[in-house]
Amino acid sequence: MPDPSFVFAQSLSGLTAAMFLFLIASGLSLIFGVLRVLNFAHGTFYMLGAYGAFQLVQWIGTGPGRFWMAALGAAVAVAALGGLVERFLFRYLYGKDELYQLLFTYALVLILSDVAKIFWGTQQKSVTRPPGLTGAFSLFGATIPYYNLFILLLGPFIALAFWFVLQRTRVGR
Repeated sequence: MPDPSFVFAQSLSGLTAAMFLFLIASGLSLIFGVLRVLNFAHGTFYMLGAYGAFQLVQWIGTGPGRFWMAALGAAVAVAALGGLVERFLFRYLYGKDELYQLLFTYALVLILSDVAKIFWGTQQKSVTRPPGLTGAFSLFGATIPYYNLFILLLGPFIALAFWFVLQRTRVGR
């Protein structure tokens, strides 16, 4: 019989991984489900945001608030890039067969992935976790990182925010 604290820790670890997937997939679902845009490059833009945050942390250093500044700066930069792609390239595919959208966004995946390889190489990159999300606590004999708890709480918050926007505002109707 496995140790209950081990099972609990592994279950929370699995839930955290699932929440990461939810956070990525919720954007894809929102874009395709509401806007009817087939964006095969959604994950590639996410990757560029991660590399952008990494690069910003390299430039501004670590310290109080700098992780969040880098994350916000990367999100704004990727949103701007997405806006430019939509405005000057993707807009011409609206109303056409979805296969054209799929092919165009697949081409974006190939192009942007190679651009990322040119700038950041193929080795894994990471940043240190921000202050307040480092360390861990014990619960039922299992050690739970604060960062995992943050992700587990962020997912339902994002889901509620999406629900509110789609059900209770003019934007969603």
